[in-house]
Amino acid sequence: MPIDSTSSYPATPDAVLALLTDEQFLRDRAAALGAQVQELTVTGRSTTTRLAAPTAGIPPVFARFVGSSVSVTEHSSWTLDGDGGHRSDLDVQAEVFGRVVQVTGERRLVPDGTGTRSTVTGEATVDAPLIGRQAEGAVRELVGVVLRREDELLRRRLG
Repeated sequence: MPIDSTSSYPATPDAVLALLTDEQFLRDRAAALGAQVQELTVTGRSTTTRLAAPTAGIPPVFARFVGSSVSVTEHSSWTLDGDGGHRSDLDVQAEVFGRVVQVTGERRLVPDGTGTRSTVTGEATVDAPLIGRQAEGAVRELVGVVLRREDELLRRRLG
């Protein structure tokens, strides 16, 4: 099952993008997730965030393999989409015991009436024989949690 999430915001795509590429917003997002920022680089419309993300709440079958936190790196590089919005490839990676966990796809911010519709589509892959498919389901659930918390933070900031 793919990752597919849509949210709407009462602001222009430019205003939403300004928050998604704001260093303080990214730090606040990490805090809302209970994660510690290990590295954060913002260069124009490109961001790289490396977090020590807590693993509390992951299915017990995987908990024994990952410990209390895992290092997660997220890259975003936003471009104009030609229709008044913005797009970025979705690129999130973690390594757990030498196995790559990756979320890839696309994020779009498009004008929607007087606001913005944000869509996130993608796939989770886990390079782990035997448990890969089950682990991918857990990763998709975690992506959903991250997007919901980010959505709450964006709504508070945008009013």
